[in-house]
Amino acid sequence: MDKKYLNESALKDLIRRLSTSNDPDDRDDFDIVAKAMEAFHHYVDTVVTGETKLLLQGSSLDGQEYRDVITSYDGDRHGAHEKAISDAILVNRLAARNGLSPVFTGDETQRHQIADFCLELDQYLFQNRRMKLS
Repeated sequence: MDKKYLNESALKDLIRRLSTSNDPDDRDDFDIVAKAMEAFHHYVDTVVTGETKLLLQGSSLDGQEYRDVITSYDGDRHGAHEKAISDAILVNRLAARNGLSPVFTGDETQRHQIADFCLELDQYLFQNRRMKLS
């Protein structure tokens, strides 16, 4: 898949810089990046889980049950998306503070671009399993 919004070299450079630093602030920033990576995946997982539930159970639910499932899914997805958005902005700020290019290369005000970024990152990690930084 062609990466539109993920700058993988900036991500690797940021991780490499923060993980090898002896500065306690950099170690804290490394933890922030690690939690952001989890949030990006969590958003994708939330969408996949919700869509799977709708696909498998949607036709067997009556009107109110279906609306309740949709409401729950929308709330979960929205919360995960908001966290991914704020973390994408934060990771880009950390990259800039370290003199690096942005990790998320899209427009921070475009929710769909950040959603696509999260999916690109998941696909990148999946396609490059067991990758080590050198």
